[in-house]
Amino acid sequence: MFRLKKNKKKHAVDFFKNKTVDYKRYIRDYYVENDFAYISCHVNSMEEILDHYSVKDYEDMNPRFISFIEDNAEHIPSEYPIVLKITGQAFNEVEQETIIESVQDYYNMKLGVVQEDLADNFRMSMMLLIGGILFLALYLYLRDSISSNVILIIPTWFMFEEFINVFWLNRGEILEERMNYAQLSSMKIIFQEHFVDDYISEESEEEIIKEIFDE
Repeated sequence: MFRLKKNKKKHAVDFFKNKTVDYKRYIRDYYVENDFAYISCHVNSMEEILDHYSVKDYEDMNPRFISFIEDNAEHIPSEYPIVLKITGQAFNEVEQETIIESVQDYYNMKLGVVQEDLADNFRMSMMLLIGGILFLALYLYLRDSISSNVILIIPTWFMFEEFINVFWLNRGEILEERMNYAQLSSMKIIFQEHFVDDYISEESEEEIIKEIFDE
């Protein structure tokens, strides 16, 4: 009996260790239709979208709303423009325009911050590279001096190692972040009082593509 239970446990462990899913199929089924990815959300009021502390004409986003969008967008491949479908309320034209502008402003600001991070990353990378080259040149010039070799080899190694970390590793992460915010800042936002599991027409698709990529 004990041996049987032990075998069952081992079988369960092996099953969970080896279980896989078709992640790409889930993404296609859940988000993607034709050339667009869809995120649908239900809200009960403007305050679920905009932060209730913000004032008119200087609206900021509700962090929970942003978290919902980004948790979903994390799964969407970067080659798909996103359509955000907001349902649950009959927002008037002014409210819709306010929501659209606020979402775009939020992600344009995020995109701007990442652009500054890229510029800072490039400046730091160049400083480390130039510093490494200078220390290497000094090391080669004074290579006959044992004490100089010991003193200079450490900063030379440090400069080149940090250059690799900053330029190749950190920069890759920032570039990916920039891609994500560019995708989110270009979202098309549509409104439905009641959720309908439908998709935009082919004519609308062409208009949206032009709107996104010709902005």
